[in-house]
Amino acid sequence: MRLSRWFLTVLCAFCLMGCVQHLNPRPHAARNFVPWTDDPVPYRLSPGDSIGLRFVLNPELNEESLPVATDGTLAAPLVGAVPAAGNTVDALHSLLQVRYAKYLRNPALDVMIHSYTAAQVYVGGEVKKQGIYPMQGPLSVMQAVVMAGGASDTAAMSETILIRRRADGRPMMRTIDLRRYLNTADSRDNVGLQPGDVVYVPKTEIGSFDLFIDQYLDKSIPFNRTLNYNAGSAMFF
Repeated sequence: MRLSRWFLTVLCAFCLMGCVQHLNPRPHAARNFVPWTDDPVPYRLSPGDSIGLRFVLNPELNEESLPVATDGTLAAPLVGAVPAAGNTVDALHSLLQVRYAKYLRNPALDVMIHSYTAAQVYVGGEVKKQGIYPMQGPLSVMQAVVMAGGASDTAAMSETILIRRRADGRPMMRTIDLRRYLNTADSRDNVGLQPGDVVYVPKTEIGSFDLFIDQYLDKSIPFNRTLNYNAGSAMFF
Protein backbone atom coordinates (compact mmCIF):
# COMPACT_ATOMS: atom_id res chain seq x y z
CA MET A 1 0.00 0.00 0.00
CA ARG A 2 2.84 2.38 0.94
CA LEU A 3 4.63 1.56 -2.32
CA SER A 4 1.45 2.29 -4.29
CA ARG A 5 1.11 5.71 -2.70
CA TRP A 6 4.75 6.52 -3.39
CA PHE A 7 4.29 5.53 -7.04
CA LEU A 8 1.18 7.71 -7.26
CA THR A 9 3.15 10.61 -5.80
CA VAL A 10 5.92 10.31 -8.37
CA LEU A 11 3.42 9.87 -11.20
CA CYS A 12 1.47 12.96 -10.16
CA ALA A 13 4.67 14.99 -9.89
CA PHE A 14 5.67 14.13 -13.44
CA CYS A 15 2.17 14.87 -14.66
CA LEU A 16 2.24 18.27 -12.99
CA MET A 17 5.62 19.13 -14.46
CA GLY A 18 4.36 18.31 -17.94
CA CYS A 19 0.88 19.77 -17.69
CA VAL A 20 1.44 23.09 -15.92
CA GLN A 21 3.60 24.34 -18.78
CA HIS A 22 0.59 24.14 -21.11
CA LEU A 23 -2.09 25.67 -18.91
CA ASN A 24 -1.42 29.25 -19.95
CA PRO A 25 -0.78 29.32 -23.74
CA ARG A 26 0.85 32.45 -25.12
CA PRO A 27 -1.37 34.57 -27.41
CA HIS A 28 1.18 34.68 -30.24
CA ALA A 29 0.56 30.97 -30.75
CA ALA A 30 -3.18 31.46 -31.23
CA ARG A 31 -4.52 30.66 -34.65
CA ASN A 32 -7.08 32.51 -36.74
CA PHE A 33 -5.77 35.93 -35.67
CA VAL A 34 -4.35 38.38 -38.19
CA PRO A 35 -1.28 40.57 -37.48
CA TRP A 36 -1.96 43.51 -35.19
CA THR A 37 -2.16 47.03 -36.62
CA ASP A 38 -2.80 50.31 -34.82
CA ASP A 39 -5.03 51.58 -37.61
CA PRO A 40 -8.19 52.99 -36.05
CA VAL A 41 -11.32 50.93 -36.62
CA PRO A 42 -14.16 53.27 -37.66
CA TYR A 43 -16.91 53.24 -35.06
CA ARG A 44 -20.43 52.66 -36.31
CA LEU A 45 -23.11 54.59 -34.51
CA SER A 46 -25.81 52.82 -32.52
CA PRO A 47 -29.08 53.89 -30.88
CA GLY A 48 -28.31 55.70 -27.65
CA ASP A 49 -25.15 57.40 -28.89
CA SER A 50 -25.11 61.20 -28.99
CA ILE A 51 -23.80 63.38 -31.81
CA GLY A 52 -22.63 66.99 -31.79
CA LEU A 53 -22.97 69.29 -34.82
CA ARG A 54 -20.95 72.45 -35.37
CA PHE A 55 -21.60 74.72 -38.38
CA VAL A 56 -18.88 77.08 -39.56
CA LEU A 57 -21.15 79.71 -41.15
CA ASN A 58 -24.45 78.90 -39.44
CA PRO A 59 -23.76 78.64 -35.71
CA GLU A 60 -27.48 79.00 -34.94
CA LEU A 61 -27.82 75.38 -36.08
CA ASN A 62 -25.14 74.09 -33.70
CA GLU A 63 -26.14 71.19 -31.46
CA GLU A 64 -24.04 69.91 -28.58
CA SER A 65 -25.81 66.59 -28.12
CA LEU A 66 -28.28 64.95 -30.48
CA PRO A 67 -29.27 61.40 -29.49
CA VAL A 68 -29.54 58.58 -32.00
CA ALA A 69 -33.11 57.37 -31.54
CA THR A 70 -34.18 53.76 -31.08
CA ASP A 71 -35.19 53.63 -34.74
CA GLY A 72 -31.62 54.59 -35.69
CA THR A 73 -32.38 58.13 -36.88
CA LEU A 74 -30.95 61.49 -35.84
CA ALA A 75 -33.28 64.51 -35.56
CA ALA A 76 -31.01 67.10 -37.16
CA PRO A 77 -32.08 70.75 -37.10
CA LEU A 78 -33.67 72.05 -40.27
CA VAL A 79 -33.46 68.76 -42.21
CA GLY A 80 -35.27 66.45 -39.79
CA ALA A 81 -34.71 62.70 -39.39
CA VAL A 82 -31.44 61.39 -40.85
CA PRO A 83 -30.35 57.70 -40.80
CA ALA A 84 -27.45 57.45 -38.34
CA ALA A 85 -27.24 53.96 -36.79
CA GLY A 86 -24.79 51.75 -38.68
CA ASN A 87 -22.99 54.72 -40.22
CA THR A 88 -19.51 55.89 -39.33
CA VAL A 89 -19.01 59.53 -38.38
CA ASP A 90 -17.51 60.22 -41.82
CA ALA A 91 -20.47 58.59 -43.57
CA LEU A 92 -22.93 60.58 -41.47
CA HIS A 93 -20.99 63.77 -42.21
CA SER A 94 -21.28 63.15 -45.96
CA LEU A 95 -25.00 62.41 -45.67
CA LEU A 96 -25.65 65.58 -43.65
CA GLN A 97 -23.75 67.71 -46.14
CA VAL A 98 -26.00 66.43 -48.93
CA ARG A 99 -29.14 67.11 -46.86
CA TYR A 100 -28.04 70.59 -45.78
CA ALA A 101 -26.98 71.55 -49.33
CA LYS A 102 -30.71 71.87 -50.10
CA TYR A 103 -31.05 74.65 -47.53
CA LEU A 104 -27.60 76.22 -47.08
CA ARG A 105 -25.32 77.77 -49.68
CA ASN A 106 -22.19 76.46 -47.97
CA PRO A 107 -23.08 73.55 -45.63
CA ALA A 108 -19.71 73.42 -43.88
CA LEU A 109 -20.10 71.46 -40.64
CA ASP A 110 -18.26 69.19 -38.23
CA VAL A 111 -19.78 66.00 -36.84
CA MET A 112 -18.49 64.75 -33.48
CA ILE A 113 -19.42 61.92 -31.14
CA HIS A 114 -20.59 63.52 -27.91
CA SER A 115 -21.02 60.30 -25.92
CA TYR A 116 -20.84 56.56 -26.45
CA THR A 117 -23.93 55.21 -24.73
CA ALA A 118 -24.08 52.03 -26.78
CA ALA A 119 -20.31 51.42 -27.13
CA GLN A 120 -19.05 48.60 -24.90
CA VAL A 121 -15.91 46.67 -24.02
CA TYR A 122 -15.59 43.25 -22.38
CA VAL A 123 -13.20 42.63 -19.49
CA GLY A 124 -12.59 39.04 -18.39
CA GLY A 125 -10.11 36.66 -16.85
CA GLU A 126 -8.43 37.36 -13.54
CA VAL A 127 -10.44 40.44 -12.60
CA LYS A 128 -12.88 40.72 -9.73
CA LYS A 129 -15.96 41.58 -11.81
CA GLN A 130 -15.91 40.08 -15.29
CA GLY A 131 -18.45 41.56 -17.66
CA ILE A 132 -19.43 44.00 -20.37
CA TYR A 133 -18.82 47.65 -19.54
CA PRO A 134 -20.03 50.83 -21.26
CA MET A 135 -17.47 52.99 -23.01
CA GLN A 136 -18.75 56.54 -22.62
CA GLY A 137 -15.49 58.25 -23.52
CA PRO A 138 -11.76 57.59 -23.86
CA LEU A 139 -10.86 54.41 -21.98
CA SER A 140 -7.49 52.68 -21.56
CA VAL A 141 -6.76 49.01 -20.84
CA MET A 142 -5.72 49.84 -17.26
CA GLN A 143 -8.87 51.86 -16.68
CA ALA A 144 -10.97 48.98 -17.98
CA VAL A 145 -9.30 46.57 -15.53
CA VAL A 146 -9.96 49.01 -12.68
CA MET A 147 -13.58 49.36 -13.85
CA ALA A 148 -13.86 45.58 -13.52
CA GLY A 149 -12.87 45.76 -9.84
CA GLY A 150 -9.12 45.43 -10.38
CA ALA A 151 -6.94 42.40 -10.98
CA SER A 152 -6.98 39.38 -8.69
CA ASP A 153 -3.93 38.06 -6.83
CA THR A 154 -3.43 35.36 -9.47
CA ALA A 155 -3.43 37.78 -12.43
CA ALA A 156 -0.53 37.79 -14.89
CA MET A 157 -0.82 41.50 -15.64
CA SER A 158 2.37 41.49 -17.69
CA GLU A 159 0.59 39.25 -20.21
CA THR A 160 -2.77 41.03 -20.48
CA ILE A 161 -4.45 40.20 -23.78
CA LEU A 162 -6.24 42.68 -26.02
CA ILE A 163 -8.47 41.42 -28.85
CA ARG A 164 -9.84 43.78 -31.48
CA ARG A 165 -11.57 43.36 -34.82
CA ARG A 166 -10.17 45.10 -37.86
CA ALA A 167 -12.36 47.14 -40.19
CA ASP A 168 -12.89 43.97 -42.26
CA GLY A 169 -14.13 42.10 -39.16
CA ARG A 170 -11.12 39.80 -38.72
CA PRO A 171 -9.77 39.52 -35.13
CA MET A 172 -6.35 40.77 -34.02
CA MET A 173 -4.58 39.96 -30.75
CA ARG A 174 -1.69 41.47 -28.81
CA THR A 175 -0.28 41.34 -25.28
CA ILE A 176 0.13 44.38 -23.05
CA ASP A 177 2.48 44.64 -20.08
CA LEU A 178 0.29 46.35 -17.48
CA ARG A 179 2.75 45.36 -14.76
CA ARG A 180 5.42 47.47 -16.40
CA TYR A 181 2.95 50.33 -16.72
CA LEU A 182 2.22 50.19 -12.99
CA ASN A 183 5.95 50.23 -12.24
CA THR A 184 7.05 52.88 -14.75
CA ALA A 185 3.89 54.74 -15.87
CA ASP A 186 5.05 54.20 -19.45
CA SER A 187 2.02 55.10 -21.56
CA ARG A 188 3.10 52.65 -24.27
CA ASP A 189 1.93 49.86 -21.97
CA ASN A 190 -1.51 51.40 -21.42
CA VAL A 191 -3.21 51.19 -24.79
CA GLY A 192 -6.40 53.11 -25.54
CA LEU A 193 -9.44 50.94 -26.20
CA GLN A 194 -11.93 51.05 -29.02
CA PRO A 195 -15.60 50.03 -28.85
CA GLY A 196 -15.98 46.27 -29.07
CA ASP A 197 -12.51 45.51 -27.67
CA VAL A 198 -11.96 42.49 -25.42
CA VAL A 199 -9.50 42.71 -22.50
CA TYR A 200 -8.47 39.40 -20.93
CA VAL A 201 -6.16 39.08 -17.92
CA PRO A 202 -4.74 35.51 -17.74
CA LYS A 203 -3.62 33.57 -14.69
CA THR A 204 -0.06 33.43 -13.51
CA GLU A 205 1.63 30.03 -13.75
CA ILE A 206 1.21 29.67 -9.99
CA GLY A 207 -2.48 30.51 -10.30
CA SER A 208 -2.85 27.97 -13.10
CA PHE A 209 -0.98 25.42 -11.00
CA ASP A 210 -3.40 25.93 -8.10
CA LEU A 211 -6.36 25.60 -10.46
CA PHE A 212 -4.90 22.38 -11.86
CA ILE A 213 -4.45 20.98 -8.36
CA ASP A 214 -8.02 21.88 -7.42
CA GLN A 215 -9.73 20.61 -10.57
CA TYR A 216 -7.67 17.58 -11.54
CA LEU A 217 -6.17 16.25 -8.33
CA ASP A 218 -8.11 17.28 -5.24
CA LYS A 219 -11.46 16.49 -6.84
CA SER A 220 -10.40 13.23 -8.48
CA ILE A 221 -7.78 11.91 -6.04
CA PRO A 222 -8.61 13.14 -2.51
CA PHE A 223 -5.43 13.52 -0.53
CA ASN A 224 -3.59 15.98 1.65
CA ARG A 225 -0.94 17.94 -0.26
CA THR A 226 1.63 17.76 2.57
CA LEU A 227 4.43 15.49 1.43
CA ASN A 228 6.92 14.07 3.91
CA TYR A 229 9.99 12.01 3.12
CA ASN A 230 10.89 9.57 5.90
CA ALA A 231 13.56 6.92 5.66
CA GLY A 232 13.61 7.05 1.88
CA SER A 233 9.85 6.68 1.40
CA ALA A 234 7.28 9.30 0.41
CA MET A 235 3.98 9.39 2.24
CA PHE A 236 0.98 11.74 2.41
CA PHE A 237 -0.33 12.82 5.80
